[in-house]
Amino acid sequence: MISHSKHIKKDYQKKNLRNPFFHKRTTGKKSGLWKWLIPPGILILGGLVWFFLASSFWKLENITISGLNRVLPEEVENIIWQIADNNYWLGFSGRNIFILDDQLIQEKLIASYNLTDCQVIKKFPRSLLVTGYERPYAFIWQEGKDFFYASRDGYIIKEQEVLEEDKQKYFILENKNTGSLIGQDNKINVNSEYLEFAFVLSELINNNDQLTLEKFIIDWEFNTLKVKFKDGPQVYFNTRDQAKNQLERLLLVKKEKIKDNFSKTEYIDLRYGDKIFINPDFK
Repeated sequence: MISHSKHIKKDYQKKNLRNPFFHKRTTGKKSGLWKWLIPPGILILGGLVWFFLASSFWKLENITISGLNRVLPEEVENIIWQIADNNYWLGFSGRNIFILDDQLIQEKLIASYNLTDCQVIKKFPRSLLVTGYERPYAFIWQEGKDFFYASRDGYIIKEQEVLEEDKQKYFILENKNTGSLIGQDNKINVNSEYLEFAFVLSELINNNDQLTLEKFIIDWEFNTLKVKFKDGPQVYFNTRDQAKNQLERLLLVKKEKIKDNFSKTEYIDLRYGDKIFINPDFK
């Protein structure tokens, strides 16, 4: 049996010959959509920048100051407003609560009023809370006819005039050197050992009913703190020796040798241990 085969032409047009590894590029709608979204996005972003950095809603109005008793609030506010009136990036005003340089305010107030610390807190939307920490009075520093309050760490406090009654409350440390010992940062240029020795000795004297302190004196003599006693002599103490031991030697000499001549004594030198010098020498 003979079979006859016919040549059939393949129809490629009806086949799905799309390569699965290639995707048809989409054009038109999505790219066009981004073009329409860009202008509104720029407007929204610009509006947010204007609202937060230029709107009067965030403009500083209220300043609250606490913790400062020796400084006038008006002075502190003037410093803050001077800093706030500066213009910053792209001309935005420093009075804007976001732009206001609180770190600069803190540094300026600490430097201007010799504070131990200062906190500046932004209270949104338009307020500022400033808390200062002043150095407490510890003694009175004297140079010539000038008297200043001073802190225990040796900083001069010039904002307050020394009251007469406080000269009895705090001990006086007088500078008898030819020049001032107050540095540019209002810190006394005296070794801290001298100050600590004065505090220890002051407490010992105040706890003793036989002696009344008038003032401490510091001059050019090395390792020496001079003490002027009321109705009594100047006494030279060695700052490298124990204050308690030297005071005990003074009381012993006063009792057994000087006796009733304490007010007639010019000076007593305790700087050389048991070898004590008295002028005049009462025999």
